[in-house]
Amino acid sequence: MPSSCREVALSLSDCMSKTPCMQSGKSIKECLKENGEDGACQVLRNAYFECKRSQLDMRKRIRGTRVY
Repeated sequence: MPSSCREVALSLSDCMSKTPCMQSGKSIKECLKENGEDGACQVLRNAYFECKRSQLDMRKRIRGTRVY
């Protein structure tokens, strides 16, 4: 995993480990598919998705992320 997304991935993992879904014994993959996530975990999930997507988008890799 590239280091640019590692911190977000670790934060998402920590956040998900504190959810009732993970504490009931389900895997992180099963819990991410469910919609009953915390607001903070949802924000981290979106940030991780955008980070991974920006690695694939050549325009973003060359120009950098857009700031409005």
